[in-house]
Amino acid sequence: MKIAKLDGSTVGEIADHKALFPNVSFPSTGPDATWLAANGCAEVVKFLAFDSATQRIEGVDPYLDDGKVYTRRVVDLSSDEQAAVVTAANDAAAKRNRAERDRRLAETDYLALSDLTMSDAMTTYRQALRDITTHANWPNLVYPDIDGSDGDWPTKP
Repeated sequence: MKIAKLDGSTVGEIADHKALFPNVSFPSTGPDATWLAANGCAEVVKFLAFDSATQRIEGVDPYLDDGKVYTRRVVDLSSDEQAAVVTAANDAAAKRNRAERDRRLAETDYLALSDLTMSDAMTTYRQALRDITTHANWPNLVYPDIDGSDGDWPTKP
């Protein structure tokens, strides 16, 4: 457990509790709130909850707030940064969907060999796969689910 030594409301040294107090025997969970307060220390918060679509984490000088020490803070993204997050997510979805389309086409490539006659249904299916990038929900397609629904993907005959 990371803790910080405090001098009043000023944050001092930050380290693992065993490193700061090597001669003290702690329970496996580390020092409790009573021990921390009695020894002029505070817990260092490692993780902050945030929405990655609209916020980001930023490192800051350690500060004390409500009895805990923070070394990071949550910052709202600008509209340009939010747009970049959406663009990156769409690009990643498009890449995944193209790979899925290519996989589905490869599954049926053997039917396009010159010595086989492809059914009209299979021809339509393969064309629908090629046209998937013009789907209204592209690139955020709904994938098939376990109840048998094909989502936004064409159904293989």
